[in-house]
Amino acid sequence: MEAGQKTAMDEWKANWPLVLTCMLAVTWLTAPSSSLGLFMEPLQKEFGWGRAQISYGPAIYAMISIVLVPFYGAAVDKFGTRTIGLPGLALNGLAFAAFGLLTGSIAHWLGAWVLYTLTQLMIGTFLWNGAISATFAKSRGLAIGVVMGGTAIGQIVTPLASRWLIDAYGWRMAYVFLGIGWAGLALVICLLFFHDPRARRKGETSAAQQNRQGTPQGGLTFGEALRTPRFLRLACAILLQSTLATGLILHLVPMLSHSGISRAEAASIAAATGVMAMLGQLVTGWLADRTTTTLLPVSCFLWTGLGYLLLRQGEGSELVLWLGALSAGYALGATINITTYLTSRYVGVLHFGKIYGVISSAMRLGAGLGPVIAGTIFDKSGSYDGYLLLGMGASCAAALLVFALGSYPSFTAIQPEDSPEEINAEAMGKPAT
Repeated sequence: MEAGQKTAMDEWKANWPLVLTCMLAVTWLTAPSSSLGLFMEPLQKEFGWGRAQISYGPAIYAMISIVLVPFYGAAVDKFGTRTIGLPGLALNGLAFAAFGLLTGSIAHWLGAWVLYTLTQLMIGTFLWNGAISATFAKSRGLAIGVVMGGTAIGQIVTPLASRWLIDAYGWRMAYVFLGIGWAGLALVICLLFFHDPRARRKGETSAAQQNRQGTPQGGLTFGEALRTPRFLRLACAILLQSTLATGLILHLVPMLSHSGISRAEAASIAAATGVMAMLGQLVTGWLADRTTTTLLPVSCFLWTGLGYLLLRQGEGSELVLWLGALSAGYALGATINITTYLTSRYVGVLHFGKIYGVISSAMRLGAGLGPVIAGTIFDKSGSYDGYLLLGMGASCAAALLVFALGSYPSFTAIQPEDSPEEINAEAMGKPAT
């Protein structure tokens, strides 16, 4: 083994507290979306809002995010993850708790989502995945899988916690307890254990960074990434996936209830999809470290379509509905992991925050569009069948986009005498200009 190169086991021994801390923070990111389905009925009863109106909140989230995420990513690259992330956790928890102060005004609902979005962007997945991608090389796929498994944990815990809090204390106090309690716990843990590995390397030469960490620190610039077809295909694939999958997750409880499942059991199924999403994260991460075949990303996206098919055909059959929800949950976790992993491999980590911000923007745009589309289709047709049919088509299109992406570029640490253009041209297989 070459000097300075670490094994996967070495990476985990040195950095497992960072991974677990990032995973805990990521659990909080899913709480608002995973809980919305539980808050829909109480909000409808209290204010008389329709499901499409309630879904305008995530749409606001998406419209703001798609514009601002790359700028937040650039801020993380410049100022460091702790500087942005720690205040972000505190502010975002308070913003979520403020939903408990809602009035019957739709403008108030949308304004609360604006505040929530501006603070949530400070702690997006690009922040936590950037730290992980800069730390891990040999076991990056599994490390990302564990961190993004936090989204699955959120999906498991949130429906159960939200239902219990709403039933015990009412929907207003449920917002307060979730915001202050959950985000507050994540903040305390991050204060103690979260450290930016890139910040610790400030002042070192790139050669010293490479020797000490064993992780290549090269990569494409933001402009180069936007001109790379493989990156654009990944962004389009995750946009399609996020649009339909997020709509499914947010409407899963009312969707299952409409199919004849009790609300309590529907919440249990929603929690079980989180277990499957975590499994999808971990299995896909483990496989990504061991294979470069495009069969893996293609199968991840196609699996989602199977979930939509089973849910569409499962009305009246509790078993089929369970299988459909679990399949969709597994595929959602798998596709988020594989997209993050492939982005880090195809663009590198030099400007990961800003570049992955584009992927995050695509996810957030989908997260905003999906619930509105699902709610509108249900309000107009009285059924989710049309939405599930649309999901099957989108899954096939996403699978085609990630087919035959090609081999990974080889990014190396930038030496003082090398220019970024020379390093990146070499990695892309082109002569330097």
